[in-house]
Amino acid sequence: MDDKEYFSHLYEIAKLLNKEFSLHAVLTQSLKKTIELLHLDTGWIWLVQAGTQNVYLAASYNLPPALAQHPERLSGQCFCIQRYLADELSTAQNISEITCSRLKNIASGTRELKFHATIPIMIEKQKVGLINLVSRTSQRLNDKQLYILNTISELISTAILRTWEQGSSPSSKPSGASFKEILQRILLPQLSSLEVSLHNNHNPIDQLRALQEQFQMILADLPNDPQEANAPSEFHYPTSPLTDRELEILSLVKSGLTNKRIAEQLFISERTVKFHLTSVFSKLFAKTRTEAVQTAIKRGFLLD
Repeated sequence: MDDKEYFSHLYEIAKLLNKEFSLHAVLTQSLKKTIELLHLDTGWIWLVQAGTQNVYLAASYNLPPALAQHPERLSGQCFCIQRYLADELSTAQNISEITCSRLKNIASGTRELKFHATIPIMIEKQKVGLINLVSRTSQRLNDKQLYILNTISELISTAILRTWEQGSSPSSKPSGASFKEILQRILLPQLSSLEVSLHNNHNPIDQLRALQEQFQMILADLPNDPQEANAPSEFHYPTSPLTDRELEILSLVKSGLTNKRIAEQLFISERTVKFHLTSVFSKLFAKTRTEAVQTAIKRGFLLD
């Protein structure tokens, strides 16, 4: 894949992260695009619960049956999370470097997935989360691919920070700040490369043409009316970040059922119920069952 195609995918992800979606939808779609870009199989994103050392599954794509049918296997810490929380992981780690501890001892339903790349998500040196991209075989991503992963991580961290600051999903229209981020993180490195080519007396005509096309893509997406770009938007909550199963369990919590009763009614294990509730608490920034229910009602996820 050439530089033009890489930029096209990166720009598509950047635009996606700036559209009006719930954080869960944004993460899922950007994860899907990243997996397709690198021709991998599956992946998931962990986010760190603010002020704690706890993580929760924020998004996943194309999980193997061994994980999709047993969500409790994606609860708790693992090798890569422990390394991240211990400050031993700060840049993208290659697929050849990590064997997934959640899959290696499972006999069936793994689709032979074993290895994954891990990309940390940071905001001003604050730990925010991890992206895991899984492959059947051990392989080495090249420097360009690792650079792409670190760039995607930066774009995702920017989108997360924006939702924290606004208390809602990103603006439905690309903002000037977002385009500034794209220029700084994607185009400026290419300009630096072009400068080196000129200094070394190489013929940079192809690089110039690619950059011209990329700038044209960005200009085409800029709003025509400057006031339109800066117009304040009415506050609204994003669409539900909770999965259907999480909403189902939270609805039963609202009805007063215990974890054991919920497990019996849904024909799942009590451990699975606890896993889903931990995820609910993290996504709604709730500390108790009552607080989670009240927040869900306030945001319209549950009926009062």
